Amino acid sequence: MKVNEYYRASSLEDAYRKLQEDPKNVILAGGLWIKKIGQSVNALIDLSTLGLNKISENEKEVVVGSLVTQREFENSKVINSLYGGAIAFATREVMGVNFRNIATIGGSIMGRYPFSDVISGLLPYDVELEFYPNQVMSLEDYLGYKGKLNSILVAIHIKKEKGNGFFKKVKTTALDFPIINFGVSKVNGKYTVVVGNRPAGSIRATKAMEYINNVANPSELDYKKAAEIAASELAFMDNKDASAEYRKELTKVYVKRGLMEVNK
Repeated sequence: MKVNEYYRASSLEDAYRKLQEDPKNVILAGGLWIKKIGQSVNALIDLSTLGLNKISENEKEVVVGSLVTQREFENSKVINSLYGGAIAFATREVMGVNFRNIATIGGSIMGRYPFSDVISGLLPYDVELEFYPNQVMSLEDYLGYKGKLNSILVAIHIKKEKGNGFFKKVKTTALDFPIINFGVSKVNGKYTVVVGNRPAGSIRATKAMEYINNVANPSELDYKKAAEIAASELAFMDNKDASAEYRKELTKVYVKRGLMEVNK
């Protein structure tokens, strides 16, 4: 990795100005994935003095600064209080502690990495992303956004609602990337089903959700049917880790299991 300039921003306005100067200027979060990708960078913009490493809450939502590390996030009492701890658990599944002490929540989201446990853990819930300057969009909309968003992620807003969550990462060893991952929630009586690393990015299984949300008092057979619909509607692919068919079979198992778990 080659970096021509290290730039420590004095404000968000300063950071944004610097970011616009050159397409090869990038924001430094934890820096782990930038280093791994090995891209050539003109200016690496450091936001570490701007106070973006805090978690706060009010009556309606939890606000997570974009520079909060994954380790801080997973250990936060506030995050663990949400949806039965499912969101915190998803982050806890990311590689090892040393990695999570450096990697940031904002960096994981901005990269839109298809293997991201963080994204699959958050997508079943009402989550909004706050960007500088003056832009807010849902996590789902950001994942579907075409092209590069040339703004700065400031915070992640997680809405507080009544509900339960489930997260499952299927992996070969403890420190591996996922073969596939799943996030399922039941919030205010409505189910959401997310499948990630198919190996494409995390996505909601909308047909499965439509089916199960229109069943009054669903049974185990209904959960099985919803899982089969999810496996049918989503695209799965082969790679060195697993076949498309194996990922599809895992989807049938874990979506059903997740739906049953959040209904307890």
